[in-house]
Amino acid sequence: MCESLQTRLFGQVITVVLSMLSGSRGPSTNRLGSTSLALIIPIVILLPSAIVTTLISFPYVNAVTDNDTNVVVEIDAKSPFRGADGEIKLMGVVQNTGDIPLEIKLGVYVTTKTDNAAETTVIEEAIPYSRILYPYSVSPFKFSIKSTDPESQTTLTGIGKPFIINFEKLSTPNYDGLVTLNYTNIPSGDNAALVGTVKNSGPFELRNVAVYASAHDKNRMQVDSVKSNTIPVIEPGQEMTFTAIPDPTSESRIEYYSCAGVDINPQMNKLSIDNSKVVRYDLEGPVAIRDLKYDNASDSMLFGVKHYNPDGGPLGIKVASNEYSGSQNPLSIMLDGKDLPIDRIATTDDGKVLTMNIMIPPKEHEIQIIGVSNLIS
Repeated sequence: MCESLQTRLFGQVITVVLSMLSGSRGPSTNRLGSTSLALIIPIVILLPSAIVTTLISFPYVNAVTDNDTNVVVEIDAKSPFRGADGEIKLMGVVQNTGDIPLEIKLGVYVTTKTDNAAETTVIEEAIPYSRILYPYSVSPFKFSIKSTDPESQTTLTGIGKPFIINFEKLSTPNYDGLVTLNYTNIPSGDNAALVGTVKNSGPFELRNVAVYASAHDKNRMQVDSVKSNTIPVIEPGQEMTFTAIPDPTSESRIEYYSCAGVDINPQMNKLSIDNSKVVRYDLEGPVAIRDLKYDNASDSMLFGVKHYNPDGGPLGIKVASNEYSGSQNPLSIMLDGKDLPIDRIATTDDGKVLTMNIMIPPKEHEIQIIGVSNLIS
């Protein structure tokens, strides 16, 4: 992880062993089958004016492994604190140490008590600040948990340690170099904010972009997780400012920021051919994409690709097909400067989207898709 930090112990341990089930959000992503995850959830006891524990220590590190695939997720949770809004903040980072992009949902058990001493335990949920956790990447997270709820007349009496509710395997590429961050990791202004600019260095527009980071004190301990304002649209070549503000109770302790990253989620993209013409396309697969561009001289889409699986694997190439007539595929594909034989390209066309599935060998390779102007919309 970005920082492997030490912090103080908080007393003794009460443990509850729970069995969780991984699940899926919808049919549009590849998902894991039902996987039973045995987790130990120690309980944090909270007093009105301070956070203390019985039998507990922080930081807390937990790894979740799916035995059928190379999926490993690690949670590194830090000491909870009371925020300026009176809510309890439980934060840390989550890391994907496997070779498959993941969408992760985090949970924590929260116990509350009413005036008549009746206790209820529920699961609070949170999403890491990066909606897609790519292989070997790290994302901060933060829960905000009410210490009292006047509406339900309950008081917080216990918090567990965070765990994985479920995770989904995704086929969303990581566009390496798609954005350029320009910032200093030193906190800025009276609110100790992370400020800077984010530039769209890619060939298509980006939507709903946010910058996140972990905040650390002089002892290198993570003391907060921050996420910037969401930028609705960044056009190719455009540079926008961002600000990520920590909780006011953390401001005086922050010495620097680390693990800064950008939360983006590219969908069907538009590659500009000239000022007025575009080709709509999409790429699918657990791969890293770099230097994607259009070359006018060869009428080609060019990009580098590396599969996250060390043995290589599939890549799906989708382009809008309703702009050309005829049954013959107007495109040809070259891998590392050599024509890819037709029998190595699985092609389907539903009249709206032309899909070509190919196998990417291990290590890095160059892809050239020739004839893309035939698909201009």
